[in-house]
Amino acid sequence: MALLTGRKALLIHTGRRDGLGNRVRALLSAQALAEVEDRDLYYVWSTDRYFGPRMDQLWHFEAGRRVERLTSRLLVPVARYRRPDGVRVTDSLRRTHLWQIHSHGLYLTWSDPAWGEDERPRPWDAMLRDLVPVDEVAQRVRRVYDTHLRGRPYVGVQVRTHAVSHAKTIESSPVEWFATRMRQIRAEHPGVPFFLSCDTQAAQARLTEEFDGCVALEDKGGYNTVQGVRSALTDLYLLASAQHLIGASYSSFVEMAVFLCDARVPFERPDQPLEGDLDLSLGLADDPLRPARR
Repeated sequence: MALLTGRKALLIHTGRRDGLGNRVRALLSAQALAEVEDRDLYYVWSTDRYFGPRMDQLWHFEAGRRVERLTSRLLVPVARYRRPDGVRVTDSLRRTHLWQIHSHGLYLTWSDPAWGEDERPRPWDAMLRDLVPVDEVAQRVRRVYDTHLRGRPYVGVQVRTHAVSHAKTIESSPVEWFATRMRQIRAEHPGVPFFLSCDTQAAQARLTEEFDGCVALEDKGGYNTVQGVRSALTDLYLLASAQHLIGASYSSFVEMAVFLCDARVPFERPDQPLEGDLDLSLGLADDPLRPARR
């Protein structure tokens, strides 16, 4: 088995029920650590009823090799799981052939005081901005942006009301909170377009019925299916290309949009209210697949 007989390796084990954000940040931070330590990258990325698409069905990704969850489990007697955080890289640890790391929904924050400023692992969010979506996603992002959003400021609105969403998200971020905030924005900026990212058709219909000038994807596919996650990824790039962003509390998805635009877009959500007046003067994104470039 190459994991045990080939080059030194790092295997990142993402959770079976982890969502897109938790999986991607764990994988990319593991890639960064593997690069710094000159190790081959392997990863567990389960595809089942909880999450349908593989990583390479979302982005072009060739930095590592996917292995089955059972393979990782079988390796535990010779390569125990290590935590994603609080680990210091020592000479003794470096001599270990295989590092197995269980992400627990977190990204890796291993450290070594001997690393120089230019030797540290790359930030995972910078690596996220370098990823290229698969053609099906890229074409849809550009088509929606060019048809409905290009050339004018707009507000991205991310709503989470699906039954499987975080209970705190549903409790703290009801649809009516977003409707109230959208009314306030329209009072200050009449006619400003909204791009909606909703995980239920009911929430999307509720907001598009009240607010004209809403742009939202149709035929998004089933929740966490291949088509559904590709639609969510399309949403992610279009949210990140806005001039202002409103998101749901306790949502790693909207945080991915913030990272994708390199925090250039002003951001608010129920537990993080906007400070000052809403400003839509941020430069327009020329390429919605590179929303940090303004």
